[in-house]
Amino acid sequence: MAENSTNVRIASAALAGLGAVWPRAAGRLAYELFCTTGPRRLTRFTPAPDAVEHFRAGRRRVVSYIWAGGGPTVLLVHGWRGRSGDMAHFIGPLRDAGRRVVVIDLPGHGRSPGGRSQLADAALAVETALRREPQIEAVIAHSFGVPATVLAAARGAPVPRAVLLSGPASMEPYLQRFAQVFRLSPTVRAAMRARLNRVLDRTGLKTTELAAVAPALTGRALIIHDREDREVPFLSAQALHRAWQGAELLPIEGFGHRRLLADPAIVERAVKFVVSWDGAAEQTTPPPARRELRVVGI
Repeated sequence: MAENSTNVRIASAALAGLGAVWPRAAGRLAYELFCTTGPRRLTRFTPAPDAVEHFRAGRRRVVSYIWAGGGPTVLLVHGWRGRSGDMAHFIGPLRDAGRRVVVIDLPGHGRSPGGRSQLADAALAVETALRREPQIEAVIAHSFGVPATVLAAARGAPVPRAVLLSGPASMEPYLQRFAQVFRLSPTVRAAMRARLNRVLDRTGLKTTELAAVAPALTGRALIIHDREDREVPFLSAQALHRAWQGAELLPIEGFGHRRLLADPAIVERAVKFVVSWDGAAEQTTPPPARRELRVVGI
């Protein structure tokens, strides 16, 4: 919902009224609104996938799209209110490198059913997708898919390498912004946070702070983030980079939060990291692209 929309004003008034008499119920309703994914965006892939599979991740059903290949698997994970097709530009180069490619619609997104999703659902979906594959080489994740991937790795899912694009390191700023937009009272904020903590306890997630779990991760990561990203601040990338010993930070400019997903130079850099992390990839000269990949200093 737009921050100044009529729907927001109506919801804010309803939460205020309910919160005055029943804060716990208002907190639960606020949390459900926070987890609402919005209108569906469906994808038609070209070329079409070799298979479309459905699997269960806890109580949620997840749709996955598979392109067969002779090599190990690379999993692609989209962001919040996104869809599997957002990651389409990575499929061709990965197939050309002989990889098996799996792309999922996170719960409540694309063709995966449900109108709401939460980080615990997304992390479990990623974890389940990874454990279904006999040989995982890497994950390429964008935005909301980044914490889902990192938390799945922290739960023991195989993530030898990860390319993390424009991802938040914490959900806290978004919870605070939501509370501000909907003008939640302190009691309703507390009830909403208590609801979140109960969900985390039920799903076995001890924290959603990536800096708290990253030090224990043994895989390698390439973190790509635009310094001027207006949706997820560059500080998130810096925090994750500091916490993850095996991570490399690639600051860029001029791509924003989403345009980097379609840029040939960024796609090429990500694929090289995934399929040939031996240092040699850094020495090669990239082929001509539509635009230059501007790497800036940290």
